[in-house]
Amino acid sequence: MTRQPPEIRVLHEGPDIVGEAPLWVPETGMIWWCDIEGRAVRRKPLEGGAAQSFSMDRQPSALALTEDGGLFLAAGTCWGSLSEDGDFAPCAAPDTAPRGWRMNDGAPDREGRFWTGSLASPRDSGVGGDLYRLGAEGPVQMLDGLKTQNGLAVSPDGETLYLSDSDASVCTIWAFDLDRASGALSNRRIFHRPAEGRPDGAAIDAEGCYWFAAVDAGRIVRLSPEGRELRHIALPVSRPTNLAFAGEDLRTLCVTSMSLLPEGRDPAAEPLAGALFALDPGVAGLPVPRVARAVAAPARP
Repeated sequence: MTRQPPEIRVLHEGPDIVGEAPLWVPETGMIWWCDIEGRAVRRKPLEGGAAQSFSMDRQPSALALTEDGGLFLAAGTCWGSLSEDGDFAPCAAPDTAPRGWRMNDGAPDREGRFWTGSLASPRDSGVGGDLYRLGAEGPVQMLDGLKTQNGLAVSPDGETLYLSDSDASVCTIWAFDLDRASGALSNRRIFHRPAEGRPDGAAIDAEGCYWFAAVDAGRIVRLSPEGRELRHIALPVSRPTNLAFAGEDLRTLCVTSMSLLPEGRDPAAEPLAGALFALDPGVAGLPVPRVARAVAAPARP
């Protein structure tokens, strides 16, 4: 029997220039997200209500919850806490990073460490992207040689870390064995190469499947724990960017998108580009891991 496509609702028309990092906050019933190029962080009740926007003095790119119920943010070249009023307080930054870069996608693991990738900023600066692990000991560079880092997520058992590179020359999602005790990575292998689009942000559902936003393919994709495509859902925009499970039962999937389109593409053909969407994917998500107290408020510059 053919599965009917789900109804897709518009939660916020935006438009975001580069919407990213949706985050469900169950304590408040809010969905938070970033507009990286718009230098803004936004929040909105999942059901009804208007969005509020908070301007940033740097590019926000990855949001997470802390053990204390606060907000944690990767922005510009550092990490820090974010207040409910949008005030950002940096707490840590890599001390070996070159000039000409910024943070990009990020996600906590199940031990409370925060993993974040980087990319060149501006994109023609010639700087390569890295992967950092922020733990109680401070930032540790875990991987280099990336171009457009994305797709960070952790398996339900916490023993597999996923990472993608969205650059058109790479278009690959990898899986790594993750040592929960030490945070070490090993056994890098190809998890999936999309047939269409470029792999952007990701989320894990309750069955251990990996969902990702396929930029330029106008769809989100569900992969089995073995990396096999199980399903895709078409969206009314060509450039979805990231997704997160939301709602009390975690059965709503929120999807960000960008209004920044390739040169030559007519913006009038995509009136919803840059909107925030919601849909029922037919499966529940998992509660996302939270950043540990010792990581979110470390006593370092």
